Amino acid sequence: MLTAVKSWPTSVSGKDFEVVLYRARPDDYPKELYEPWYKDPLYRYLDVKSILVYVGGAGMGDTVMINPLFNALKKAWPESHITWIGECKNSIRCLMEESGLIDDIFCTHVRKHRPSAIPEYIRWYKEGRRMGEADLFIDTQRQFVPSLLFSLCFKYRHRIGYSSKCLFSDWKFKEPDRHKVHDTFQTLILARRLGIEPPDPLHRILIPENFEQIAGDLWERYGFGEAVAMFPYSARPVKDWDSQYFLSLGRMLLKEGFKVLLFGGPGDFDKLRNLADLMGKGAYVPYLLTDLSIEQEMYLSMALLKRAALTVSVDSGGAHLSAALGTKTLVISLLSRVDKFMPVGRQVWSIYPKIDCSPCPDRNMKACGGERWCAKGVTPRILYEAATLLLSGEEAEQ
Repeated sequence: MLTAVKSWPTSVSGKDFEVVLYRARPDDYPKELYEPWYKDPLYRYLDVKSILVYVGGAGMGDTVMINPLFNALKKAWPESHITWIGECKNSIRCLMEESGLIDDIFCTHVRKHRPSAIPEYIRWYKEGRRMGEADLFIDTQRQFVPSLLFSLCFKYRHRIGYSSKCLFSDWKFKEPDRHKVHDTFQTLILARRLGIEPPDPLHRILIPENFEQIAGDLWERYGFGEAVAMFPYSARPVKDWDSQYFLSLGRMLLKEGFKVLLFGGPGDFDKLRNLADLMGKGAYVPYLLTDLSIEQEMYLSMALLKRAALTVSVDSGGAHLSAALGTKTLVISLLSRVDKFMPVGRQVWSIYPKIDCSPCPDRNMKACGGERWCAKGVTPRILYEAATLLLSGEEAEQ
């Protein structure tokens, strides 16, 4: 659900439109669908000690969005052994394994289900024989071929999933208007169908104490004070705001006495260092102030984001992480459908260009011939006013 907070008129290349600041809350299925499942919950009748969950890809944003499903499973069966089946990245270990939500990982990722993937399917079969029979298999994907292959490669007593209209699932259910429902709640319906209510808070993300200590030491040593975190880059550059715009925004915030902390992925640190240098005194790339390994960087980022007054981010995994940690998060939403893919948290806002071609068809900027009217229309001044409104606490109180 999007609630308009403030709007600004803007104009780019002769096109007049509004930029709107929204308070963003994820859209869920109607209560009438899932509340009856809670009355006599199925999970209480299931003896579940081992669970296999097929996830597929695992970008940081995807991992944060599916974290509540695993949190719900562990709440229902705290002693169960949960195996993650899918792509294996550092974010999985930091956000899932360290938080006690998964116990094992079977690394596999098939981008195109074609004959060339047969060697990987053979791995599935061998791994399925090694694992033996699981009590519950959960398929979070919607593709027929891998769903069929998993039924042949893995052994399990029960299975739930929405692939092919629940064809492979022991329990059937409908998904009314699912294309309007946020991805987090689309996955949570797999737990709800078993009578498992979503946990509160939704996410379970634990930060090791030593990284909390490192973050606290940095905060004190460099006098971060009231700091604004920024994620200027995403995994897909087509979703990014202009770096010069971030530079202008950073300088505005520094002038007002805020510190600026710049975050990003492993390939972003040279760009972040240059951006901090251009912003001037008070702008930092925290990871570069430490001697931590790149695998440890995410823990540091989480500990620092928890302390930030506000996070300003493009549509990135960093935005999802910040929101899940409870930090005020302002997302520059240029391409995606805000209601379906927004970060989930108690304090999330979106700055959104209300232009005819938004959300961007196919998310490739072809509608504007690469002119990026949406990005240019969200000026640094507009974003600065939105950020200071949130930093003042006035909108949050409302």
